[in-house]
Amino acid sequence: MIFAVRAQAGMQGRKTSFAERREKDIMIEASIRAVAGLIPVFAAVAVLIAVPVALLARAKKWPTTAVTLWSVSLAGVLAVTLLPGGMGNSGGDITCYIGPSFRGVLSTTPGQLNVLLFVPVSAFGVSAFRRPVPVLGGGLLLSGGVELLQALLPLGRSCGYSDLAANTLGTVAGVLCGLAWLAIRRRGPAISWRETRRSISCLGAGGAVVAAALCFGVTPLHAGAEAVGATAEQDRWARSVAVQVYGPDTKVVQVKQREAAPGFPGKVDVTTDQGNLMLLWPERKIQSVFSVDSKDDGGSLTAEQARAVGERFAEKWYADEIRGGRATFDPLAKNGAPYVLSYRRYKDDVMMPLRLDITVTSSGRIMEINARLLPDPDLPKPELSEAAAKKRAEQLSGMKAGDPAFMIAQEVFGAWRPVWVINMIQDGESGPHGTAVHLDAISGQMVQSQE
Repeated sequence: MIFAVRAQAGMQGRKTSFAERREKDIMIEASIRAVAGLIPVFAAVAVLIAVPVALLARAKKWPTTAVTLWSVSLAGVLAVTLLPGGMGNSGGDITCYIGPSFRGVLSTTPGQLNVLLFVPVSAFGVSAFRRPVPVLGGGLLLSGGVELLQALLPLGRSCGYSDLAANTLGTVAGVLCGLAWLAIRRRGPAISWRETRRSISCLGAGGAVVAAALCFGVTPLHAGAEAVGATAEQDRWARSVAVQVYGPDTKVVQVKQREAAPGFPGKVDVTTDQGNLMLLWPERKIQSVFSVDSKDDGGSLTAEQARAVGERFAEKWYADEIRGGRATFDPLAKNGAPYVLSYRRYKDDVMMPLRLDITVTSSGRIMEINARLLPDPDLPKPELSEAAAKKRAEQLSGMKAGDPAFMIAQEVFGAWRPVWVINMIQDGESGPHGTAVHLDAISGQMVQSQE
């Protein structure tokens, strides 16, 4: 396979920010459409259920209002969670997502809504039947059953273990609210050991079925970096970093954290009126900076002075990472500014994974940062010479090999390997124009670019 080399590291950071914004917009639009579609459905179901349930409750001499509200709340839970949606599982792999920690779940709006969703049905259940133990057991089974059905059925919905935790908390909170209401009304709950044992037995049997299905029939997937509320320490530090990067007049709009998960480092996302920052936590490093003003500001600094600004910034934030690295300083425009200060490190003529690009304007403003701060891996010795790599690239691509050709350290199927990057010349071209072949420097096989 042949892959185009990205010409500008800074542009990738800009594209990523726009892509993340668009993804959030799509999710918000989908949520609004889903809510708008649920309202008439729920209203119709509520009316159809409320009338016969109220009549039945009156005939059985049950608390009419509480029983009716319980049935409507139950219908609401089922409507919100099991009506077909436009996202999540649509009939493909049977999966359930491992989301953020419990604290992280409670800091997000969806997590809080999941908690609130299960409060009414449990509270009204206890108020109506005065049996908190069966209501608690039923609520826990309902929560687990809903997530299991979302995983198994092609509903366009996503199963999530964090949702299960939030639903469980809502069930417990609802039972406590129901007990409090009974205490206020001076009506004690009806609790017997026989009923308690029966409820526990049913909960154990049903819970075992749900747990077995989730463990053996559903593939757990890490949802990755879902933004949740930042801690007070993270918030203070993130705000100070925003001021250091953008200046004292910067207005911080939002600080969110993305908790570390297997394959995903911990991060703190900062949104300001000047741009966005992505910070590594707990390393306390800046991974990327995106500025709304992406043009040079016509300052008076010379190229040497602008470079000095970038070098001081790099020494402050990345002193350990850039040690032993090679620095280059190049203009991004024909007339000079802005400039990009780049750091790369080489071992045995192989470029290590370190990538650090700092864009500085002619006024000394840090406009953009893109950093990949990985330690140097231990690599096997390359066996393919440059000449042999070029010849192999020509055989595989049908194009002529050009210059430059260089080796980088790249992860291939979970293992770090030396990889040749051969710039190729297509038919009708006088030289390389951004098309490159990546070859494993040991096996000579093509690999996919990760740059």
